[in-house]
Order: sequence, then structure tokens, then C-alpha cells
Amino acid sequence: MGIRGSYIMVPDTELTQVLNGEKGLFYMEKVDAQALDIDKTYQPIHYLFCRGVENGDPPGGYVVPLRDENEVENEASDMVSYGLTAQQVREASDFLNTFDDDTLKSMYDFKEMRANKVYPLLEDEPDSEAEDFYEYIYSYLVEIREYFNQAVEKGMAILFWLC
Repeated sequence: MGIRGSYIMVPDTELTQVLNGEKGLFYMEKVDAQALDIDKTYQPIHYLFCRGVENGDPPGGYVVPLRDENEVENEASDMVSYGLTAQQVREASDFLNTFDDDTLKSMYDFKEMRANKVYPLLEDEPDSEAEDFYEYIYSYLVEIREYFNQAVEKGMAILFWLC
């Protein structure tokens, strides 16, 4: 099964209250928004934009915010959460909108990801899987870009979690 990443849009004011310790993560207002599951692509996407598996610099590091600065305290021990303010969502959206398939493909290095043990790749993953793995990542990047664009249109923040 493995660890999966997901996003959900939340009101910016609610996220700010959580970040300031004024409200618990699970006491946030429910929003009529669809969550976006990105399966196991969270680390490869972060690596693609940041050349590391965590703590990448913005705005690329905001796309999959595996950053200590974005971690959100939560009451659940089985998930790690990260928050992006509406401004950070806008920065990530603008960043994502600068890339096309050719540019992303030129940034992609399957062998480097495998050598750096980017999850979910295995050390013995054959080179023949490189194209399929890129397509897997790219299909979710298209969804993430659209999701972030929708969040910007609505002025929403985003909560990202791993579980």
C-alpha cells in the first residue's frame, strides 16, 4: 500500500489560526472541496523541482510542501501535515504554470532519482521503467497544476498530508 499524499483546499483564515496555534487542525471549518490524492508521487515531484526529497526552496518547494517551515501540528500520530497559505499557493501555481511537458521532461532524471532513493523507486528498478515512471509523475503534475489554479481562483489555502 505505502504512503500517499493528498491535498485539500481550506480557508486561508482557518489555516492561519491553525498555524498560530489558535485552533487545532481537526477543528477547521469543513469546506465543500474535493481532496486531490497524488498517490506516491509526492517525493518524486518534490525532487523534480528541488533536487532533494524535502525542504526544497520556494516556489518549487511549495508544490509538494515537504518543508519544515510548512509542517502543521496535528492531533493524529499517523499522518504528517503541511499547510500552504493562499499566497504560497499562488506562488506555487505561478511556478507550475511556467512548465510544459518538454521542460519537465528535460528536468527529469530517473537514474538520479533511483540513486538518491526517491520513494517509491527501488534500488533495482530497471532503466526500462523510466518512461512509465515519468508518465506517472506527469499525470499527477497536470492534476496538481489544475488544483492549485482552482485554489487561487477561490482564494484558498491548501493543506497537504501524508498517510
